Amino acid sequence: MSCVSVLVARNNLTPPDGLPVAIVGDLFERQQDIDDDRLWLDAGSEDPGAQRFHRARIANRADWIIPGHGGLFRVDTAIRDKLKQQAETASTGPVDSVM
Repeated sequence: MSCVSVLVARNNLTPPDGLPVAIVGDLFERQQDIDDDRLWLDAGSEDPGAQRFHRARIANRADWIIPGHGGLFRVDTAIRDKLKQQAETASTGPVDSVM
């Protein structure tokens, strides 16, 4: 997967003690691809398992995500839990070890 993500600590979206904003390129196509993984799989993932893992990892490290092709969205507990579950379902190892 050749995608770069940037975490922006100082921003106008989160309080000073909040998590950063993540600019993620095609790691996320848009918020809707959390519920419909065909949106990002059909766009051409080089390694779906790794992409699921990194999507969950970024969600745990950011309060907001700016995806590659849609508007920014806030990351809440439900989104974090869903992405973690997707990553665990696709992997054979524990996801918590890097989150």
